[in-house]
Amino acid sequence: MEGPKSNLDFRVDSSGLQLHIVHMKYVTASEARKNWFRLLDETAQGEVIAIRRDSKKLILKLEDEEASIPKYGRLLRVPDTDQADTWRWEWNPSEGLRPKDE
Repeated sequence: MEGPKSNLDFRVDSSGLQLHIVHMKYVTASEARKNWFRLLDETAQGEVIAIRRDSKKLILKLEDEEASIPKYGRLLRVPDTDQADTWRWEWNPSEGLRPKDE
């Protein structure tokens, strides 16, 4: 026996979906100790290595150099930065941290 028919059309729009597959090599801590320099070479070539020790997983991967050094120049726009070592600050509970007048 068939159920009631519906005029509703159920479809999934997959145009916004993205598939992200990460290949990761798994080794035990003992294997990592025996093959440490080979694993370092593989990591330097872009391989991601997961080292299992007890119930923990440690990830060895190449660091993204751009992301590791923040660029504060766009966030901080301060005049006379060459004089920054002479700046003085004072705390006032009502105004917070403020530059101290010389």
